[in-house]
Amino acid sequence: MNILHVTFNLTTGGAETMLIDIINRQCLHASVSLLIVNDVVDTHLRNTIDKKVNIHLINRKEHSRLQLFTAFIKVNRLLNTLKPDVIHCHDIKLLPLFAFHRTKTVLTVHAIGLNWCFTKYFKKIFAISESVKADVDSHSGKQATVIYNGIKCNEYHKRTDYRFIPTTEQFKIVFLSRLCPAIKGQHVAIEALRLLKDNPLSPNISLTFIGDGDALSDLLIQAKQCGVADDISFLGKVDRQWVKTHLHEYHLLIQPSLSEGFGLTVIEGFAAGLPVIASNIDGPREILSTLQAGLTVEPSNPQALADKIMTVYNSYCAGNIQNTSYFLQDATKLQQFDVATTADNYLKTYSLLIQQ
Repeated sequence: MNILHVTFNLTTGGAETMLIDIINRQCLHASVSLLIVNDVVDTHLRNTIDKKVNIHLINRKEHSRLQLFTAFIKVNRLLNTLKPDVIHCHDIKLLPLFAFHRTKTVLTVHAIGLNWCFTKYFKKIFAISESVKADVDSHSGKQATVIYNGIKCNEYHKRTDYRFIPTTEQFKIVFLSRLCPAIKGQHVAIEALRLLKDNPLSPNISLTFIGDGDALSDLLIQAKQCGVADDISFLGKVDRQWVKTHLHEYHLLIQPSLSEGFGLTVIEGFAAGLPVIASNIDGPREILSTLQAGLTVEPSNPQALADKIMTVYNSYCAGNIQNTSYFLQDATKLQQFDVATTADNYLKTYSLLIQQ
């Protein structure tokens, strides 16, 4: 089987990192190539791609409409050479580049509310969650197939010591996401921390943001205005190996997103052995329901988030966090969110499509 994955950029976002995990798995069983259309390529991330994967760069200037026609010619020349059995697009806007090869082209949809003008032309559409599938099915005229996103669960260092002494230890909360409050809700977390700190009996709590983004300066200002700047750390962008190695050092992972098609960091929190609090919205709710673990809060509600943080904190203090209903009791359930399962499910569907 000859598979071509296509993306506009290769940056250190969750979707791109997972794409590399997928192709590194698939290249063990098939011939795999990666086509990157734009000239936005993270060198470190590229170096994590298996040497068996053929990488092709079009080097179109990002956002340049003038170079679209040139990119179209380069892509189709490459296709005539590669002759892929499947062309897997990871952005709906890639379709025009493959207008002459639509019978081989599939798409993964990562979010709801897309511009659906191209969807009818894909041979197959994958959705990363049931909520995304419902959106695809209702707007595109296509029946999507759900294949969950995944991570390498067994590579995450796992917290095993849940002892906590509140008089001598700091309760460490982690928020793992790009800094985009309008989507990810970092401002809600800062306000929740302010509410906790306003309590005269407030616990010793710290909040660490991992990720970068244009909103850093605004969040720094908010933290200072809320009087919690000394309790918040912004680590910026870290590589995935750092996350796998250090995530377990925190006590709690939160993800109070306002919009989320899936929520890969929720899986990462559980893989590291942490309790997780996430917004009661489509993607995260589906993950927590499937795993029968975690706590949900309504989005844009800092008081509710502060209350749930205290629920987890008190369970640590009581020494019974592992016995709570929201703690992941059966770690084997994570296998359905392992990237090996993701990659293999794609391969099975490719085979069926090729036979049609």
